[in-house]
Amino acid sequence: MQFRELIGTRRLFFDGAMGTMLQAAGMPEGTGPEKFGFDHPDVVRGIHAAYLAAGCNILKTNTFGANRLKLAPVGLSVAETVKAAVANARSAGKGDFFVALDVGPTGKLLEPLGDLSFDDAYDLFAEQIRAGVEAGADLILAETFSLPYEAKALILAAKENCDLPLFLSVTSDEKGRMLTGLPVEAMGALDEAMGVDAFGLNCSVGPDEMTAAAV
Repeated sequence: MQFRELIGTRRLFFDGAMGTMLQAAGMPEGTGPEKFGFDHPDVVRGIHAAYLAAGCNILKTNTFGANRLKLAPVGLSVAETVKAAVANARSAGKGDFFVALDVGPTGKLLEPLGDLSFDDAYDLFAEQIRAGVEAGADLILAETFSLPYEAKALILAAKENCDLPLFLSVTSDEKGRMLTGLPVEAMGALDEAMGVDAFGLNCSVGPDEMTAAAV
């Protein structure tokens, strides 16, 4: 059964955090998770395997910050980093589970709030997504987006460069508003119109506030 068909028939569970698990496994302070994971694939595979043993159905790759801007300073390319991360997740176990390419924000503010253009953000996301497709990811999870404009660049990059299912998760304040003040309901409506397969919240306030904003 295809992934899009499956999510309409049963509950699927994602894994949990990767960064804090890497820290617990000895990742030095100041080291990026992608670099540490590339150099220590056995650690990443062990974390993935533990999540599978706990009952998750979807593993996120260790690629939250695997864009060109963040990888270039540590001497890694997007293609090699994403390929290794997908392989680590895929080889963590056997059976019925999926691998989600994890995509985070660029780390830069887009114009006019910052100096990164919309087109440049699009290109960064597109490069990472194409690498994920080439490596064999089953879906895309874009998470922790706080700026609607950047989320739009991500959605367009995904929709125009692959046909994988796309999940988008954003951050909000206790009133259910993103960084620019846009209500998450409005962001959800935009996502639906642009063909996002699932929409959610993460890394925001407490679970009660996020639940209220989500429903």
